[in-house]
Amino acid sequence: MVNKATVKNVLSGDTVILRGKPRANGPPPERLLALSNVQAPRLGNTTRSDEPFGYAAREFLRKLVVGKEVSFVSDYTVPTTQREYGSLYLPNGDNVAELGVKAGWLKVREGGKTTREDQEEVLDKLELLQSEAQAAGLGMWDSSEKGTREVSFSFERDAQAFLNKYKGKPLDAVIEQVRDGATFRVLLILPDATQQFITLYLSGIKAPACKRDNDDQSVSEPFGEECKFFVESRLLQRGVKVILEGVSQSGGQNFIGSVQHPAGNIAELLLSQGLAKCVDWSITMATCGPAPLRQAEKSAKEKKLRIWRDFVAKKVDTNATEFDATVVRIVTGDTIIVKTKAGVEKKIQLASVKQAPRGTGSTAPNSKSRDIKEVGYQFEAREFLRKKLIGKPVHVTIDYHKPAQDGFEAKDCATVIASNHNIAEQLIVRGLATAIRHRKDDDNRSHCYDQLLVAERKAEEEKKGLHSPKEQPVVRIVDASENAAKSRQFLTFLKRSGKVHAVVDFVANGSRMFVWVPKENCRLTFVLSGVRAPRVGRTPNDKSEPFGQEALDFVSQKCLQHDVEIEIENVDKIGSFVGSLFVNGENLAVALLSRGLATIHEYSADESHYVNQLYGAERDAKTEKKGIWSTYKPEEEEEQVAQDQASSAGPHREYIDIVVSDIISGSHFYVQKVTDEIAKLETVMSELGQYQNGRPADPTFKARVGENVSAKFTEDDCWYRARVKRISHEGIEVFYIDFGNSETLSSSRVRSLPENFKQLKAQAHEATLSFVKSPEVNEDYGIEALERFRDLTGNKQLVANVDARDGNVLCLTIFDFRKSTSAEDSVNLDMVKDGQAYVTPKVRYARGNETILKTLQEAQEEAIKRRRGMFEYGDITGNEDVTSTHY
Repeated sequence: MVNKATVKNVLSGDTVILRGKPRANGPPPERLLALSNVQAPRLGNTTRSDEPFGYAAREFLRKLVVGKEVSFVSDYTVPTTQREYGSLYLPNGDNVAELGVKAGWLKVREGGKTTREDQEEVLDKLELLQSEAQAAGLGMWDSSEKGTREVSFSFERDAQAFLNKYKGKPLDAVIEQVRDGATFRVLLILPDATQQFITLYLSGIKAPACKRDNDDQSVSEPFGEECKFFVESRLLQRGVKVILEGVSQSGGQNFIGSVQHPAGNIAELLLSQGLAKCVDWSITMATCGPAPLRQAEKSAKEKKLRIWRDFVAKKVDTNATEFDATVVRIVTGDTIIVKTKAGVEKKIQLASVKQAPRGTGSTAPNSKSRDIKEVGYQFEAREFLRKKLIGKPVHVTIDYHKPAQDGFEAKDCATVIASNHNIAEQLIVRGLATAIRHRKDDDNRSHCYDQLLVAERKAEEEKKGLHSPKEQPVVRIVDASENAAKSRQFLTFLKRSGKVHAVVDFVANGSRMFVWVPKENCRLTFVLSGVRAPRVGRTPNDKSEPFGQEALDFVSQKCLQHDVEIEIENVDKIGSFVGSLFVNGENLAVALLSRGLATIHEYSADESHYVNQLYGAERDAKTEKKGIWSTYKPEEEEEQVAQDQASSAGPHREYIDIVVSDIISGSHFYVQKVTDEIAKLETVMSELGQYQNGRPADPTFKARVGENVSAKFTEDDCWYRARVKRISHEGIEVFYIDFGNSETLSSSRVRSLPENFKQLKAQAHEATLSFVKSPEVNEDYGIEALERFRDLTGNKQLVANVDARDGNVLCLTIFDFRKSTSAEDSVNLDMVKDGQAYVTPKVRYARGNETILKTLQEAQEEAIKRRRGMFEYGDITGNEDVTSTHY
């Protein structure tokens, strides 16, 4: 009976495996068939060599019948081996055995037999064809050919050297076995005519596993057998081109590569049919590149084919952000801070990027030195980002959001493009970072992830940065401002160098910062010469001076992590370097003064090379009433100068009646002047309470920073006038303008302030004790000083002399009017006597008050001797706060 089947593969020149039609419940049936009455030379294997012409005979039959539908007739089966013999016919009716004998690759089997009636006729024809082939010297009958090949069945060479020799070159090959849809046993036909068997993994994909032959423990994964059949029917024993691209991590004879076939790329075809998945570890090796493979997988996912049958597409975040911004700070080697066009700052981590790990060694100053030692590539990564990005416009695409976990804050992970370049890719290709290996099916990754993998592979091949076999770099930065003696060692050559290139590392306030000098590899504290910027509070409870934050923000935006030039003039007593700083040629001190964000520091300004520019900038700011000078009145300054000149022979006297309304520290407080306006204030508060309690809240009202509002004080639930200081997730922080205290309220306790309640000026005046200073509340003895000051001033109407005005701050000597108004009876003196304050003579208004200062100094010496208050462990007045004269 004549049957039909497809030739799956050819085992030798006279034996084939036939495959039937596919079945619904599994792979199609298979049967082995040997050609009757003929035999071919045997092929070799790992234990024996080929017989002469065995490979050529197999190749003749392979090219003739593999993958084709044929007809066959079973003649007989050998009982002992169960080997089936029969005849094979091509679609045109040609007998395959006859064709093989005619071409000289088969010979008639001696003692051959057949069950057909035309037995003699078949054998006679085969012998005739063999005689003709012998006479013509065809195939195995060609005496001039050895008929053997040079082949290695096992791989015993240096795999890496073999790869380097043939990498990227299309090699002729035959797929001899399909272990699963992405793993093949391949026979390479090398350019020198030698042959090499290898195991090949398709690059960029992973197919479902299949049950291994002779291994009852292994099982097939879903769609594994279907995938294997899919590949076998297209590639098994087909002539293809193989491109070697890498060596498997398991080593040996296992290689990674691509298979090229006239019909297309099998890896791409498997992905498009849902029979394989992309894998990150080898996708960058693929000669075709990651893009077509990813696209094929995406198409299968969308159609939910086979292994993606249960796939649920990730919900597209319609609020996903894509925006333009400016980089304002580099945090680490993979994290930056950008400012949007709306002025909002955002912390961005580069998506799918892992910064270079720290090397061994110290990465921070040790206990004996503030010098910095950093091992590894983190410093280089930060410096690369700084040079590329700081102050530059970028385009940010948020790829995913990383929620807060394990003590780490939530992060927005994004792709950042600057000058049409992916910054993450540039970091990785230089070996300054690596790509994160995401979990399988984790879509939370950069939308340019494949480019990052390609960049990392390139860095590995070129042995750059992290991938270099060299020792990791060590960065050592000397702290030149560690102490005064050390700073003087650097002063001479820094001063002699003129303008020196530097980078601003940190901005403490508008006139004080830390800079790094790359040429000298040193870090120093730098103070702007000729100016004093308003002080910025160190803690939320530490009040900043007016325009202190604005000055800090201006300098940070202009200088932080920017390349600048510094010109050193001197060092101060604590080791800080004093001089001028230039940003793009602009003198920063002049820029601050011209915007009203700093005042002249006369002593250092007079010593500066830019004295005329400094005074001119301040004069212009005063004229235009900018910043600090927004309330400046020239006539008041002239009057003050005249008063100072008139009183230069004696102490200044300007007595006022006061009540202390709020206390910040033992020497810093707010007062109300006891005048007719206090009575008006009581009326205003009473009317304000009646007004707000008699009406519902306005749902459309939204508080704004700097706006005067009505605020309901927590302690007594009464309404007061206030100014909005800050708005955050915690609430609205307000400053009560008539009392000086602050608190954070919910929005329901803050309302608009009608215009008629704004007519009375604010009654709280900021003040400090003249000539003395107490510790801050968060410092040692700060609480005790505050409590002592409250005992001396609380719930009392007092008399104060205005010794000076430091901007809007009153410098006061306070007296209890029930005592005499002499220096010996002042609150200032009582605080010093009790060891709750120390003397800090301010040179600007010390003239004429020598007697008062002498009395205070004597009281301080007595407090030190008696070990009172803060002096319980001895004299502490050697610190810079006590002896400073920079006022």
